[in-house]
Amino acid sequence: MDKDTRTKLIEIATKLFATKGFFAVSVREVTSIAQVNVSAISYYFQSKEGLYQEVLKNQLKPVLEALDLVEKQIGLSAMERFRFFANQVAKVHLNYPYLTRFMMNEVTSPTEYGGAIVENQSSKVYRFIYQTIKAGVEDGEFKSDLDIPHTAFSLAGMMIFYFVTKPIRNKIMPNEENSVDTYLTNVLKNYLYGIASE
Repeated sequence: MDKDTRTKLIEIATKLFATKGFFAVSVREVTSIAQVNVSAISYYFQSKEGLYQEVLKNQLKPVLEALDLVEKQIGLSAMERFRFFANQVAKVHLNYPYLTRFMMNEVTSPTEYGGAIVENQSSKVYRFIYQTIKAGVEDGEFKSDLDIPHTAFSLAGMMIFYFVTKPIRNKIMPNEENSVDTYLTNVLKNYLYGIASE
């Protein structure tokens, strides 16, 4: 029973926080929809801030799991590591449609409760991309004169762009195939082969 109530509160709060923002959501609104006593927030999360942090951790956890999964793949080239990670990222975003919104909100207007959590997760993704590019340069797979830090940020930005622009993408590209797989395949193909060693 405890697990069901806790999970229900997280699910309800996820949608509310994602669509309305942290400050516009009240504890009473969450518990009213969940049909539980207001004290349930204190019991499970200590506070509204604690609930928000749990929501963020729940949203970001699959990304960290994707990174762990990539690290367990032995013998992959830098290109293959990026393709594998992009495939995992696509699955995460399809299963967690509010993830990008939470990340963008905390990047553009960080709260004191969630900013550090998103920053920590983002730094882990950046380190993965940086280290993979660095390994590719050292192995001769990528150009030796790459500006690795900026290249890493550029690639991360392009991978995220698809999900950030989702609300307007279909209007801009009504007759195009708007699948995440197609987009990420093209990002990796056009960008990575652009930095590939000749």
